[in-house]
Amino acid sequence: MRQTDTAPSEARIHVTGRRTRVRPGMEIRYATVHAEIPSAVCDALASCGVARWQIWRDGRDLFHLIETTDRYEVMVERMLRIGPVDPDWDAIISELLEDGTDADEILPLVWTMTGTAQFAGAEGDVLPAPAN
Repeated sequence: MRQTDTAPSEARIHVTGRRTRVRPGMEIRYATVHAEIPSAVCDALASCGVARWQIWRDGRDLFHLIETTDRYEVMVERMLRIGPVDPDWDAIISELLEDGTDADEILPLVWTMTGTAQFAGAEGDVLPAPAN
């Protein structure tokens, strides 16, 4: 990941793409349990730097677009330090998602376009935060 030089006061958003896979026959249940995740999980993610997390589904493949205030890896480290937030939620998600190296991976960024610029590869993974 390449970070651009910015003034300390300028807010930046780090963008990460992730792919996971739902177990066969669990697609509808996955969508149902994600209608609203437990508030403790949502609060923990936000406190660890998640600004926005979106999930799209194509068959059994899930694509996550994760926007964080620091790098994705930093957010994950913070979550690990907190420890289990909601073991029941963790068990549900574990039941719904496939295991294995092909079932969960961070995707390489290919191209980014903003309203004023284009970026190739990892140059586009750190962008100015949207104005409020």
